[in-house]
Amino acid sequence: MVQTSRDMAIAHAIHLSALVNDEPGSMAFYRETFANHPKQFVTYKDLAKKGDLLGQDALRALGLRANTKLSAQFVATLNEKGRADPLGAATVIGLAISTAIGTSRDLARMASAGIDLVQFHASNMAAGPCAAAAELHGQTIALANAPMLPFVGCAHPDQCGCIYQARLSFLDRQRID
Repeated sequence: MVQTSRDMAIAHAIHLSALVNDEPGSMAFYRETFANHPKQFVTYKDLAKKGDLLGQDALRALGLRANTKLSAQFVATLNEKGRADPLGAATVIGLAISTAIGTSRDLARMASAGIDLVQFHASNMAAGPCAAAAELHGQTIALANAPMLPFVGCAHPDQCGCIYQARLSFLDRQRID
């Protein structure tokens, strides 16, 4: 998969999270952190600790316990909403990026295999499917029109377990014959 697809997936997830600032270095931080994901899986703890760890005084100023592992570089990427709960932000951002990268990779592999149709399956995990996922559940769509996951407007991008399943149209034609 080309790097720009990975970058677009990361940018998509960052935008959805609504927890990251618009500073130029923020996107670079996430591109670097997730450069080898999923081969080198990035957990929310890895994300929160990437860089120089904050000292006890800085942690206390954020309202966190002194033994919390949190990097200055990660905190610098967060907007006001993200800084209100940096550990929660790491979870949301990390899982949303992981989902977006996985979806981008899966769709690219299907395209390279010549698959042109996918069936969407909404997840019923934790909070259940978002409205857009529930509406699209079970539908077959052109691979080229498959929206990135998590969907724009998803209320819980850190819990997205939705998937696209390849539809082999030649099998449908055989059933008709």
